[in-house]
Amino acid sequence: MSVAERNGAGAASLAALGALPAALSSAWFGAALVAVAIGQQLAGHLDCDVSWFITFAEKFVDGRIPYVEVSDPNPPAAFLVFVPAVLIARALQVATEAVVAAMVFVGAAASIAFAFYVLRHGAARSRRAWRLLLNAAIYLLLVAPEIVFAEREHLALLAVIPMLATLAVDERSRRLPRAARVVAGLGAGVAMAFKPYFALAVAMPALATAWRERSLRGLWRAEMWTAAFVAFAYMAAIFAFFPAYWEQALPLIVDVYARAHDDWGNIASHTLAPFYAALFAGFLAAARGLVLGRATRVALFASLGFFVSFLVQGKGWINHAYPAVAFILFAWTFLALGDRAARTARSTGAKERLIKFLFVPALVAAPAFFGIFEQVSDREEHPGLLDAVARVAPPHPRIAAMASGLDFGHPLVRQLGGEWVGRQNALWVTALVGRLLPSAASPAYRERLEAYRRDDLEAFAQDVRALPPDVVIVEDAATREFVLKRAETAGVLESYRLAKRAGEIEIWRREADRGGWNLP
Repeated sequence: MSVAERNGAGAASLAALGALPAALSSAWFGAALVAVAIGQQLAGHLDCDVSWFITFAEKFVDGRIPYVEVSDPNPPAAFLVFVPAVLIARALQVATEAVVAAMVFVGAAASIAFAFYVLRHGAARSRRAWRLLLNAAIYLLLVAPEIVFAEREHLALLAVIPMLATLAVDERSRRLPRAARVVAGLGAGVAMAFKPYFALAVAMPALATAWRERSLRGLWRAEMWTAAFVAFAYMAAIFAFFPAYWEQALPLIVDVYARAHDDWGNIASHTLAPFYAALFAGFLAAARGLVLGRATRVALFASLGFFVSFLVQGKGWINHAYPAVAFILFAWTFLALGDRAARTARSTGAKERLIKFLFVPALVAAPAFFGIFEQVSDREEHPGLLDAVARVAPPHPRIAAMASGLDFGHPLVRQLGGEWVGRQNALWVTALVGRLLPSAASPAYRERLEAYRRDDLEAFAQDVRALPPDVVIVEDAATREFVLKRAETAGVLESYRLAKRAGEIEIWRREADRGGWNLP
């Protein structure tokens, strides 16, 4: 397809949107999107996962041994990525969260700029198409994430975009410099360091392109080798510098975390899976009879790779779904911009209707699926808990949580300027073992699960007794009764009294520290 034909096809697709393209391609609109993205982060807060990994990074900087004195089921990249922000924040004496947000914005700008540099070596597009694509990238990568902002999935997506851009460039058009390919490969390697599943988002479009071209040559490019080298170097570094990860955390991942899937019926009906499925099916219908361009195909198969990753993880969380949703919307964007090699008249009308009535509404609604209302209203993870703890805790309190999820203690501890007491972010091992035991058929596996739960509860009791927290947040009465009946944790709250409640959540305060505090 010639440049003129491609631009003409793009113009025809954009015409389906009426007068919108002129406004949406404006540089002022792009600036407004950036302002909205910044405003959202100023209005809200970084979510519990990010808050916990910042805390993990701080403890690491302070000399705690990862996966021994502070632990998590995720590999080291999850907290190492925040170490520079911790060091910068301490040097400037500012909040680490502000530095993290600023670094994500800078990283996003670099990723988008580099991806556009790569894409300009590929298909020719009109100036309006480039501007629309830029504003779509700003929207999907900075505005839409909402409470997923700075999550590992968000960071991995930013890191892998240049690599996917190289896959979207036909080597036979204008040769991309080897240095650019190496840099793109480095980013993909970083993305895979967060979670090995993300390799699917690179492998699937690469294999799809190789199959389409009936050639394996594209699988041996510099960026592919670089990404593989980074992934293997990362694993070697874990062996060398974080041996406790393989000894302590990995068995928990294999035996507990990875096996604790959500119910598949719930994933199919109460997560973003149906939303993604509708967008994917609609895309296939819109693309019927079209020979898609490379960028569209790469975005489509990258989204599919991320969606398979979402299913493999089996938790159904919105942060796990974000990359798949973002890339299926990118695929739709490329389709609307005319990134295709051929079309048939029969399919054009259906495609334009689907762009109007499926893609555009989904694109506009994307922030709502990732918590826009919670973010702009700065909604608490557990409404009323922050105020309840603040009323009974001293300034800069030490806090522990007898709870199944990390969102009871994080970001609450950081919001109160406190100190987290505990190796894990919550009693998640105990909670997941409780879910897995009823269906565990093998006696050996049941024995391992019981051992994991004993170790988790013993560690909690040891941490509370070694550095007594000022406040212990208890998920509910049932959790308290279960934990206190266990031999490992019996009497762990002996020196505490119930000070306040926030709904079913209980706040226990150390008796010795009651003087001068507001009683409930």
